[in-house]
Amino acid sequence: MSSTLPITDPSPDLVGDLLREQQSLSAVERFSVLHEAGNIENEPAQARYYRDLLPASPPSPGQQFAFQVDLDKCSGCKACVVACHTLNGLEEDESWRKVGTITIGEAETDSLPTIQHVTTACHHCEDPGCLNGCPVKAYDKDPVTGIVRHLDDQCIGCKYCTMMCPYEVPKYSDRLGIVRKCDMCHQRLSAGEAPACVQACPNEAIAITIVDQGMTFASDERIASGAPLSSISKPTTQYVSSVSEKIASAVPQDAKVDHVAESHWPLAVMLVATQASVGIIIAERFWSAALVLAGVETSIMATRISATAALLVGGIGLNIAPLHLGQPLRAWRVFLGLKTSWLSREAIILGKYMGVLTAAVVLLWMPTFSEYVPDIIQAWTPDWAAKAALGLSIPIGIAGLYSSAMIYIVTRRKLWRHSRTFVRFLGTSVIVGLAGVAGIAAVVGYGKSAAIMGLISVAFAVAKLVWEYRIHLGSGVSSSTDDFDRRSHRLVKSQLSELAKIRTISGAVGIFVLLLAATIAPASPSLSGVAAIFAAAVFLASELAERWLYFSSVVYDRMPGTFK
Repeated sequence: MSSTLPITDPSPDLVGDLLREQQSLSAVERFSVLHEAGNIENEPAQARYYRDLLPASPPSPGQQFAFQVDLDKCSGCKACVVACHTLNGLEEDESWRKVGTITIGEAETDSLPTIQHVTTACHHCEDPGCLNGCPVKAYDKDPVTGIVRHLDDQCIGCKYCTMMCPYEVPKYSDRLGIVRKCDMCHQRLSAGEAPACVQACPNEAIAITIVDQGMTFASDERIASGAPLSSISKPTTQYVSSVSEKIASAVPQDAKVDHVAESHWPLAVMLVATQASVGIIIAERFWSAALVLAGVETSIMATRISATAALLVGGIGLNIAPLHLGQPLRAWRVFLGLKTSWLSREAIILGKYMGVLTAAVVLLWMPTFSEYVPDIIQAWTPDWAAKAALGLSIPIGIAGLYSSAMIYIVTRRKLWRHSRTFVRFLGTSVIVGLAGVAGIAAVVGYGKSAAIMGLISVAFAVAKLVWEYRIHLGSGVSSSTDDFDRRSHRLVKSQLSELAKIRTISGAVGIFVLLLAATIAPASPSLSGVAAIFAAAVFLASELAERWLYFSSVVYDRMPGTFK
């Protein structure tokens, strides 16, 4: 049978064919030859369109690069958003630039209201909150260009910069476990190429300009309608318009739209646990001092149990906290930001607190297990060492709790101000600490003093619960109520209502059980102690719900957004 396939004779000079193919130039090589011959321009073809949108020279000392946005030219097409997303290879739901909408004019006037689009990215602030707050120095402000860059390989994914930045610029990537942000395409700028957003805008609404550093802002000045106060981080972005007066009084389209914030539950657990731990130590030391003043013999067993309980509770909290990190194996770098970051200070101080408390617990239990401890160690350990270590843990623990509070206070979010944050954090220490020590004191036979501590804890728990109810769950808000409180109140009453109920009910249950424990303490200390310890556990859960609300219900000023 004859074959129907074509028959091709092999090349008589196969080696020659291969050598000729090897000597032919690729497309890249042909382009390189033309470029060297001067037949191709040394700049991109689009350069003539954006050349006027870039500075002719680099910034002088005391100056820096900044975005300049002509609002009159912005059509809201989001070409800048798409270009930034594509060039930087962002996640599907990640965006470093966004376009918001503001409404200009009132409906009651003769002229109809109009809308204006506002494109926004990182403002490369003169005093960037992200840089100041980062515990691992993962941010850098270029001394020449002023561009604020994020160092991805340094980031531990703690997301604290997302709280410190008033403009919500840094974006967290779940896949990478780090945050990322706009860097003004600094590598393109250094080569004379425009940033992606500048090059992509069809209306030339975005430009790079040079501004003087050392700018001052009025106390109520904002770079855009609804934006955070400019005095917080001194943003450098400039928005220009022929109707700037009207734009200043415009209303963002999403002005009355607030969403539940991230709960940061590992941080909530850590905060409540460490505050309870320090509270237990302080309550036990004050109780022991009161017994001494009253001429009553103190209980070393109660001290041992209290210190051990404080160590366990605090240790659990600090071991859960790293779950908040996207890159926990890099957490050892947390000391790098000690000079500027309260997060670094908290981590270091609370670590010292746990170390001293561990030493105190070991020393307290050493006599009980003396047969397992070498004689030389017992001989060289003074009798006062255990109580000294326990006493030293108190100021260190208080410093750690102060650092914890300052982490959120310095974000300048009004709902996290001093008066709110310190009341919450200190309240947790007092309520759980007194309840826990009351239970331990009752178990070892100190019924009367246990009842007193229980009643004091109940008083603080009632006061704090009433205070929170007025903030979050009151029947209404008056015209004099702060706008942030009004917005947060609306959020709690709607989307966070179930969590608020859990907080209220669990707090009430803890108060009832502790009242019962205090009532029966003189007659039945052991039963009272079990009830009080149970109440302390309920208070822990209740305070955790409160801390969850603290994070989830926070609202703040934002750059103009739009309805999704």
